Amino acid sequence: MHLRSMLAIARKDLIDIVQNKATLVGLLIPIFMAVLFSLINSLIGGTPTRLLIYNPGQSPIEHIVSAAFSTPTITHAASAAEVEAAFGPDGVHKQSSYALGLIVPPTLESDLRAGRHPQLQLFINGDSIGITQRTLLAQALTDYGRQVVAPEPPLAVVTSTINPPQPSTFSENSKAFFVMYVLVMTIMNATGIVPGLIIEEKEKKTLRMLLASPVSFGDIIAGKLLVSLVYQVLLLALVFLIMQGLTGNLPWLLLFLLIGACLTNAIGLLIGCLFNTVSASGAVGGILIFFFIVPALFVGPLGQFIQNQSFMTIIKAIPVYYLAEGIYNALTGQTPATTMLTDLAVIAGTTLLLFMLAAWSLRQQAAVASSI
Repeated sequence: MHLRSMLAIARKDLIDIVQNKATLVGLLIPIFMAVLFSLINSLIGGTPTRLLIYNPGQSPIEHIVSAAFSTPTITHAASAAEVEAAFGPDGVHKQSSYALGLIVPPTLESDLRAGRHPQLQLFINGDSIGITQRTLLAQALTDYGRQVVAPEPPLAVVTSTINPPQPSTFSENSKAFFVMYVLVMTIMNATGIVPGLIIEEKEKKTLRMLLASPVSFGDIIAGKLLVSLVYQVLLLALVFLIMQGLTGNLPWLLLFLLIGACLTNAIGLLIGCLFNTVSASGAVGGILIFFFIVPALFVGPLGQFIQNQSFMTIIKAIPVYYLAEGIYNALTGQTPATTMLTDLAVIAGTTLLLFMLAAWSLRQQAAVASSI
């Protein structure tokens, strides 16, 4: 492949997308969805989270806790006993206006540097904080100890939970669901970008002109795939910023987003090779949108509620379901690696199959175009 030729084609296609107002508006829909779902999620879980903290030594660890909530309100306790009285022993059911309590030893940092193992007391109200967020909080506090004294984890976190929660709170799951749904819709856009760019060359009869130049058919396709990937990366970054979606298991999340981008580009490439008109590819794209939207709806809270229904077998037969499930599980960060690997294997296998079909079609297209 010729890098300069590929970049020239990609630059031309990027300019065409920006200048085409109708296409540009369609490609920006995920941003509008991200803003809308962020507003919905703020209405569901946007009430201030009250924290009761005893921190006589003014330790920076207090900021680690408050950063875990979008709208924290911190009340500083006068003593450790005040925090203990506001919550109570582990497992008790009682009314409390606080979502979290924290007792920080007055000499936390000096104890860490001296090699001692200071103990933090973390109190959780299960009515406000779910299991996933509780686990992430405990991990964040332990990681703070590693930052002061690495690599040994010298910090002990003793957690007490009042009003023990169900496996996850609705507000916690709803945010992960909204972020997942917008990410799936963002990735899906490649199924419209790549076919449009390829079919445009066919309709304008410019494909023959390009092939008459030193540019190869592979350079043309690579340039168009590059346009799609650049758009996906930029749009995913914007969605993350809008929805504050960088939570959960980040390596798994990035891996699923990468394989998802490969999947949708493979689908778009295949559509672009099989059809010669925008109207035909648009009709197929409309059907594909259905197959992206519907499976994603049954991942998360709704899927857990109706997981025993017979029609879930049909939903799980659609490969995109495993992409949505993988992204959702990565966002919540509480799924075994075996389940994540299964989802990843299904998506990777489907992507490989589609790329093989697209490669076969590309060879046919190249042979026809070169013979004209």
